[in-house]
Amino acid sequence: MKSALKTMTGIITIVQEGRFKMEPEDGQPMLFVLAPSASIEPQDLPGLQRSQARVTVRYEDAGTLIAGVVHDIGLAEGPDRRQAS
Repeated sequence: MKSALKTMTGIITIVQEGRFKMEPEDGQPMLFVLAPSASIEPQDLPGLQRSQARVTVRYEDAGTLIAGVVHDIGLAEGPDRRQAS
C-alpha cells in the first residue's frame, strides 16, 4: 500500500542530479529525490536552488531510502505555509 503524501515548504540549498536538500522554515533539513513521475525534471532543480525561491514539495516517505520521494514541486504561496501531514 502506498503511503500518504506529505507536504513541506522551504528553500532548496543543495542540488545533485535528481537529489536535493531542502531547509524548511522551521524544523530539520530534509533530503529528497525526484520520482520519475515528478512535475519537474532534474535539470530544473539548480535554477530553483540559485533563485532561493520558496517551494512546496509533495512527497512520500520511502522506508528503504534516507530521502523523501517527491511527486510534485512548485513555488510556495503566501508568507509561511509550511505544512506537515
